Amino acid sequence: KTTGILHYFWSVFAILVAQSLCMYLSRRKKMNLIEVKDLSKEIRGKEILKNISFTINDGECVALIGPNGAGKTTLMDCLLGDKFLTSGQASVRGLKPTDEQLQQMVAILPQENTVVADLKVNELLNFFQSIYPNSLSNQEVDILLKFTDKQKEQLASKLSGGQKRLFSFILALIGRPKILFLDEPTSAMDTSTRQHFWEIVDELKKKGVTIIYSSHYIEEVEHTADRILVLHKGELIRDTTPYAMRSEEQEKHFTIPLSYQTILEGLSEVTEIEIKQNALSFATRKAGQVWQVLVDNGCTIEEIEVRNRTLLDSIFETTQE
Repeated sequence: KTTGILHYFWSVFAILVAQSLCMYLSRRKKMNLIEVKDLSKEIRGKEILKNISFTINDGECVALIGPNGAGKTTLMDCLLGDKFLTSGQASVRGLKPTDEQLQQMVAILPQENTVVADLKVNELLNFFQSIYPNSLSNQEVDILLKFTDKQKEQLASKLSGGQKRLFSFILALIGRPKILFLDEPTSAMDTSTRQHFWEIVDELKKKGVTIIYSSHYIEEVEHTADRILVLHKGELIRDTTPYAMRSEEQEKHFTIPLSYQTILEGLSEVTEIEIKQNALSFATRKAGQVWQVLVDNGCTIEEIEVRNRTLLDSIFETTQE
């Protein structure tokens, strides 16, 4: 009887282990969507990317951040197979970026805001729908694009800059891609169009689409990104999240009357003191202590202006360091 009970428990244990192993392998297969290892790229003898390594999980929305010339566009070109690697490895779904199997599942919105000049919006939509086997329907396109019938009868070249950008984005989505590469996707968009873009991205994330994009808009990164890859001079210097970036940067910036300059210069908690016209600005990580000193010396709440250091400030300060 004891042997039978032990056999039963060992059987249950074996089943649980097998199930756990299958779940682990399934998650691992799902996670390893994009893998980059020691990727370097030289163009005309200049090293554009230097020994970059990272992975991107299936369904993640990843923002590439960094100053102009950091290598963001070149990195996307390497992952798209548009540029060959000088050294290192890169794979998408376990395949080389140049593999034809990826063509139907990958879409790109390039940085250049160009459309075919001599075709109407409707004609371009119909053309893109015709080349994909499972394209978005007219109704789905209308929900995303929000163009009037009159706008759809316009030549694409007559659209405004923001409309062209949104239109190009929707054209990239017509084939229902599983992976999206977006290079400065909301450049030229006004505020309302940019917010509509964020709404579309949120819906794509819910559907499990993997999105890699570059951006200079802080609100965009905070609203949409699951992760941030910070590039500087071709190097990957940070792999983090918007939440982690906000949590680690607690510095505040004060602006107060110039009359408090002597008091501030004696405080070790204060940095970056700068005179601007008749005001004094400074930064501190110990806002409560500094504020108490100011209050003790007669400073009132009406005399000060305080702002948090933004995520974008933090990123670019990191790249400078």
